[in-house]
Amino acid sequence: MEIKADMAYKSLNKNEEELCGDKVEILHTDNSHILILADGMGSGVKANILATMTSKILGTMFLRGIPLEECVETIAETLPVCRVRQMAYATFSILQVYDDGTAYLVEFDNPGCIFIRDGEIMKIPEQFRMIDNRRINEYHFKVKLGDAFVLISDGAINAGVGELLNFGWNWDSVAKYAQREYKKTISAMHLAAAISQACDDLYQYRPGDDTTVAVLRIGEKKLVNLMTGPAQCQEDDEGMVTDFMADENAV
Repeated sequence: MEIKADMAYKSLNKNEEELCGDKVEILHTDNSHILILADGMGSGVKANILATMTSKILGTMFLRGIPLEECVETIAETLPVCRVRQMAYATFSILQVYDDGTAYLVEFDNPGCIFIRDGEIMKIPEQFRMIDNRRINEYHFKVKLGDAFVLISDGAINAGVGELLNFGWNWDSVAKYAQREYKKTISAMHLAAAISQACDDLYQYRPGDDTTVAVLRIGEKKLVNLMTGPAQCQEDDEGMVTDFMADENAV
């Protein structure tokens, strides 16, 4: 059975910033779907540049099937260095799902992916390796219908710090909220929006950090028939609708 990957995201800019320091890329190949979340160091313009370059580089290279090692090395060599911190830094998460159900998750310094299956939170194994002095977690696995994956930037787990909560949301709290909303929603956009709204509420609508929630949900690929009209001649209206509805795939 061929699967469908429903992908969507919602971002909150840090309070008083015009640009978001997080960047999401949604890409498709002939046989796979790719979701990338990059979080640039700091906030504002510099963070936006770092995140945009990171997500674009990763997306372009992944589309061409270039090994992860080369992707990470290219990012390290390409990103501009911050004059204050003397670092070129952006964290990232990459999720690639193939039409046959195989999947590949890569994480570098972002909060861990929230994996929900059959309404339960699944633990993602830690399989770390060092690439260009970066500790990367990789996970190869198979997806099934109904699976949901939530990628978040650290703004999500910091929501509420110094406002409604002493130490902000932790990962477990975000995961439990995602699990609850997963059962109420059917689309990636609705789940991303629900989690993002909760973060905004905790920040009291003044986000202390760029906050992004990117979601990929696995569904079954279905055929959709679409008819537009009306017919060129008014007397053909009835026949046009009758012929369309006679198709076995018409709903």
